Amino acid sequence: MTMAWLLLGTNVTSLTRVPMNFMTISPSQIQDTMSRLRYFEGWDREQVVRLAAGAKQITLEKKSKLVSKGELIDALYIVVSGQLRLFIPLPNGSERVIALVDRGESFGEPCLIQAEPCPYDAVAGKDCHLIAIDGMVYRRELRQNPAMADNALALISRRLLQTLRDIEICAQPSSVQRVARYLMHLEPATQDVGFEIRLPALKRDIAAKLGLSQETFSRMLAFLAQQGFIQVTGGNVRVDDRHRLQLLASAGCPMETDAKN
Repeated sequence: MTMAWLLLGTNVTSLTRVPMNFMTISPSQIQDTMSRLRYFEGWDREQVVRLAAGAKQITLEKKSKLVSKGELIDALYIVVSGQLRLFIPLPNGSERVIALVDRGESFGEPCLIQAEPCPYDAVAGKDCHLIAIDGMVYRRELRQNPAMADNALALISRRLLQTLRDIEICAQPSSVQRVARYLMHLEPATQDVGFEIRLPALKRDIAAKLGLSQETFSRMLAFLAQQGFIQVTGGNVRVDDRHRLQLLASAGCPMETDAKN
């Protein structure tokens, strides 16, 4: 899951609270669905069986709200299909997006473990199909299974580190540095001088992550292409010289210091 997404200019009041549709299916069907999700890879089958016993499947239409900021949640939510947007509503009617939760990813662990109110709204960015695991069952399994507790700690730690990396990117003084650092962050684990990536989200959402407008993000991609740092074809980006792009990400570019966020 990607962290610290800063999305400005979205009208929070346009989101509607739509009743959730709970799907009536058997525990064995829920177990089967859970076993195919990345979140449960490597888990003991008996753990999945116990968690499925207190679980429900939910469908949620796009733009409908699952959780409001300040609510106590009573379930661990895992996305089976679609996407959830987690964001903090701001007083001016805009949002500060914390994360986009995609297939096989979850949210709610810290709130359940600490019994704290949810610090963000959770809204369907696309039509969603989710599994809601009963919070009491989840906490009981954490207490009784050290391996599961270790998994939860590792997951929450990875999210924290990702958030810190995102904050570092957003702290860069120029827009071109933010975009260059973001592209380097997507760099695959390879020793090749060049590499090719596919943008993992809409340009609007990537721009939000970087604290930029969509127009500025597109302009920076065009600037990097014009200067020969990258080649862009649709959602695919080819970096011919990673070392050159890394230097730009570290040193910035005087030609772009006046770009507006």
